[in-house]
Amino acid sequence: MASTKLLKDIKTDVQQKTNAEMQSLIEKAADLVLNCEAILFTSGAGMGVSSGLGTFRGAAAGVWPPLLKHPELDFTDMSNPQWFRKPQGNSDKHNTANFGYAFWAYRYNAYTSAAPHLGYEITKRWSELNNVKSSFSFTSNIDGHWIKSGWNESAVLECHGSVHYMQCIDQCRKHIWDTNNALKLNVDSKTDCVIDPLPQCPDCKNLARPNVLMFGDWEYLDDRLNEQIVHYEKFKSDIAGAKGRLLIIELGAGTAVPTVRAQSEVIFADSRWTADFIRINPLEEHSIISLYYKNKSKGQTIEIALDALTALKLIDEAIKKKLKQ
Repeated sequence: MASTKLLKDIKTDVQQKTNAEMQSLIEKAADLVLNCEAILFTSGAGMGVSSGLGTFRGAAAGVWPPLLKHPELDFTDMSNPQWFRKPQGNSDKHNTANFGYAFWAYRYNAYTSAAPHLGYEITKRWSELNNVKSSFSFTSNIDGHWIKSGWNESAVLECHGSVHYMQCIDQCRKHIWDTNNALKLNVDSKTDCVIDPLPQCPDCKNLARPNVLMFGDWEYLDDRLNEQIVHYEKFKSDIAGAKGRLLIIELGAGTAVPTVRAQSEVIFADSRWTADFIRINPLEEHSIISLYYKNKSKGQTIEIALDALTALKLIDEAIKKKLKQ
């Protein structure tokens, strides 16, 4: 009995210590938000989990049901432009363009039916704090939720494109247009293939595809991305010119496709400004900021092992309390 009580007391002490340590990190994060002059939000698939969207790997991974029938295929195989070059047809052999489009119909429906969670509203509110002169969102997510939640398009860079835009598979006129539900397609439940007419390019009448950067993709039209890059470069140039203090808040960026993590680190280490860096990831090992980058910058770093929405809500509560004091 005594040993049981001792173990219980030890467990309680550890939990209290853990809670105290986390609260300390939250308080420090709130102070950084209230003392910065610019905020760069960088986000990966983990940002969408609280909206009901899956990540690509790990415990929160979203799985397209037909992949459960085909262990030889995975997300990387399906998110590949090769499918748009296959013959059309409704086949149970899953070797046609219609099977590839069914994958995109599933993703489009998931992204458009989900609502941006409260975390997006919180980031928008922080961007409007009196001390924050400018803000920007750099995201690898193709769901369009930053813009859907009220962020100005000129303050968002979607580095992998967006499912809300389409392009010709042959880049016939380098034309990008609104998806307008072109990917709301009916699928045969037996063959997992699209049975509606496949989307067409309005110019050449060839097939159209999402304007999304896929794996092994040499046909992605980057005109829209290049416009976003111009806005991003101006955001950075303005910070450098004003010599303002920048805060980078990374939300749910994984290591499988490390584009977002790499961007956060490069901006943190850039000598043109003083930057602080908050990395938020539910996996403790993925919330760690490398000593290499810590040593490259004079700014503060905070590692928070929580999901994006929980961390944002806790930091927001701390900010509200500090503003009332």
